[in-house]
Amino acid sequence: RGNAKMAAKIVGFLLLILLCTCTAKKKQSVKIITESKPSDCTDEAEKGDTLVVHYTGALEDGQVFDTSKQAGREPFEVTLGKNQVIPGWEEGLLGMCPGEEGLLGMCPGEERKLIIPSKLAYGDRGVPNVIPPGATLIFHVELLELKKKSLVSIPQGNGFYLTLGVVALLILGGYEIYKRYNKQSDESSTVTSKKSGKKGKRDKKR
Repeated sequence: RGNAKMAAKIVGFLLLILLCTCTAKKKQSVKIITESKPSDCTDEAEKGDTLVVHYTGALEDGQVFDTSKQAGREPFEVTLGKNQVIPGWEEGLLGMCPGEEGLLGMCPGEERKLIIPSKLAYGDRGVPNVIPPGATLIFHVELLELKKKSLVSIPQGNGFYLTLGVVALLILGGYEIYKRYNKQSDESSTVTSKKSGKKGKRDKKR
């Protein structure tokens, strides 16, 4: 009974820490607002998926500093979980605590608003002549297309191919050793058989 009570206390303490941590994060995390969502939402964005979106970024006073809807520009592509954007966008895409969805679970045609605090954007440095220091950013995001992640993922980079080459050499080397061992075993067996045959013939002559 004593062990059960102690285990229950430990679990409760860990849950309290998780709750406090998530509450603290929410105070400085991205606020997500779903503005519109299709009634038929069968394909949802998951980690590893690539999202093709239109977005508009603005300051709190409504001044737009960037938009993919500008003439001559293409929709923006981002893969969930790849840290391809500012921390606030990445958090807004994946979510950090229970109840925070970001763009995770988003459906094609859905629109969301991300309100990003400066700590998860450009901080106190800002962007000269574009974003003031300490500015909170507001992004309106519309999911145009959802590209599901491949079931078979091939890692990128020279390290992967180097490792693959080493593994291939080890396999080939092992196969060559195996063939030589079998050849030597066969030769030994043949020699032994010949010796046994000669010995048998001598015994018969005697």
